[in-house]
Amino acid sequence: MSAPTPSWTKITEGETGQVVLAVDFPATGRLQADFSELAARLTGGHAFWRSVVAPAPLTGTTTEEYLEPWLEDVSASRLHVRAVFGFCVGAVHAALLAERIAEFQDPAPEVVLFDPELVDTGTIYWQFAMFVESLTQFLAADEIAALREAGRLSYEEIDDPNRLAQVLIETFRGAIALACERTGLDEEFTEEVVEIFTAFMAYLAIADKSDPLPLWAKATAVSSSSAENGLSRVANEILRREGPFVAEELVFPERIHADLLRGEDVAAAVDKLLTR
Repeated sequence: MSAPTPSWTKITEGETGQVVLAVDFPATGRLQADFSELAARLTGGHAFWRSVVAPAPLTGTTTEEYLEPWLEDVSASRLHVRAVFGFCVGAVHAALLAERIAEFQDPAPEVVLFDPELVDTGTIYWQFAMFVESLTQFLAADEIAALREAGRLSYEEIDDPNRLAQVLIETFRGAIALACERTGLDEEFTEEVVEIFTAFMAYLAIADKSDPLPLWAKATAVSSSSAENGLSRVANEILRREGPFVAEELVFPERIHADLLRGEDVAAAVDKLLTR
């Protein structure tokens, strides 16, 4: 792996003069496979870059401002963008990014979305809950339970994803400060952890500012069998209506959401997509 740009991690250099961009929020210790595992299985020889998600304010940041650092590095590279991938909520950013790239590149990049999801308050709360579980080795069982309950009450009372994210950031800040105090970690480390969580909440909340469905309608989705993820969740829990939401959907019934990006069968299908 070569050195990152400010906004992309270069997973492979490539030999075709073309690049595949992948939008995701990889985090240390996450259970889901990430795009580095898919990149290792692709055989097309394209460069492969995975997004670096910089901190951004929850309020006052437009979608255009959020995309700009990614666009600047891509434009400066002078590489032809063969495709833009997006995982989960990253599918929103990926579709918007591909639309912007098409303004200075012809033909437009292919857009491939892996278990694509929209954002609602359930998305925000579920991700908060996952972060809470990471604190179980630092906080007592009753403290974890109280933290879960505080998050649940906020989720039930607040119907705006951005506002819920703001409240849960402060809830998380108090919990991580206590955990760091008990383990002897200083305030600087506390702020670093809170910054990561805040960046992730902004990544989600800013995705809620745009409607990607007209762009998804021209994209290909790669779907797992997990009913609580991807287009199944979009149809049944978020929009509560039938699709189709994309131009083409490739479904892998043997793959759960967490393993979607590490499947050999998925990589083979993606290779085929990129040779069309």
